[in-house]
Amino acid sequence: MQRWRISEEDRISRLPDDILSHILSFLTTKKAVRTSLLSKRWTDLWQSCHTIDFTDILVHCNRTNRRCNKLVESVLATTDSRSINTFLLEILYGHPHFAYKVSFRNVVKWVNKIVLQNQLKNLCLHLDVDEYDDEDNNEDEHFLPKLPTSIFTCQTLVSLDLRRFRVQGFNFSSDGFGFPSLKTLHLDDIEFPRGRDFLLLLSGCPILEDLKLFHVSLRCWFNESAILKEFENLSLPKLKTTDIIESLWHILPLAALSTSKSLCLDTLQHHEPFKVNQPFDDMPIFHNLTHLKLTDSWDLVVQLLHHCPKLQNIELYEAMYVERENEDDDPAVVPQCLLSHLKICTIHNLGRLHRKFILPMYILKNARILQTMKIKIWYRSELSEIERKLSLCPKASATCQLFVHV
Repeated sequence: MQRWRISEEDRISRLPDDILSHILSFLTTKKAVRTSLLSKRWTDLWQSCHTIDFTDILVHCNRTNRRCNKLVESVLATTDSRSINTFLLEILYGHPHFAYKVSFRNVVKWVNKIVLQNQLKNLCLHLDVDEYDDEDNNEDEHFLPKLPTSIFTCQTLVSLDLRRFRVQGFNFSSDGFGFPSLKTLHLDDIEFPRGRDFLLLLSGCPILEDLKLFHVSLRCWFNESAILKEFENLSLPKLKTTDIIESLWHILPLAALSTSKSLCLDTLQHHEPFKVNQPFDDMPIFHNLTHLKLTDSWDLVVQLLHHCPKLQNIELYEAMYVERENEDDDPAVVPQCLLSHLKICTIHNLGRLHRKFILPMYILKNARILQTMKIKIWYRSELSEIERKLSLCPKASATCQLFVHV
């Protein structure tokens, strides 16, 4: 048994360097460095990795901050003789002091070194830190830390994932700006100075496929109508997946999202462009859309369904159905997706008010190939009543299964 273990170990150690480096790239950098203790064969192997992954950093005191700095600095010192295509940095701060007063300047230095020295393809920067609540601190320290603007000069990026930064000090309208290779853009708790800067960033991503925006905000508001007019022809022709939650996204033309196959919109945040009386022709057709997640009113849901002819799966959250003059009147024209494509419908947090039943009953009565309707409710006491009302509703699909749960 002992010889078998040694043999297996020898077989791994005899693998080519490039294969071992590829294996190490799936470890965090801290763990990859530890493999240097295994044997002389492994001493410098971690330095051949093209990925630097610091996704397990916790800074909660001076000691852990010094340890973090020492580790990152020592690893970055080895990048002068190798190329880095992926840099992942996630730091959890136990107190804002260690972030605002001590660590942020080091983060900027590290990012600048990696970006300016390498043909970086994948960059992930996540900061988890609370803001100061002490009024004695400088006003700037109440805001998110400033994002290193060198990122916007890195035209080799394929994916960019940022959390908890403010964008400041970069001219997005400058000649030569753009992310010609960027396919994935995830922004979480990011603040832009103006809506125009945000739209200029998107317009510089011609092959973007995956867009996720969570709590993206703007510091200044002015000339919204002029911004909408300027970017009304914004096009993201390769876009496949779009998630926009708790973000000031209403300045983003819907036509730019029209190629999406999966779309999530938190429209309750800012739904001004979707006036109830807005004609269908003012909204683009989502020819590729098969999965839709939506938070909003009855009228908007039906309106969108008319523009999603291939929709197969719809999820509705916190549905707040607006009052209509006659709640018993259904639209005269049934959306095409209900007649030929919709298979799954999920509604979260359905209440027992009469108007809350309008949409699920409408879908049940018209979705001809619907396979499953799942409804989640707030209170167990409402379960039997909601099940009874919906079970009595006529169903266009004889094979549809109805599930109601808390």
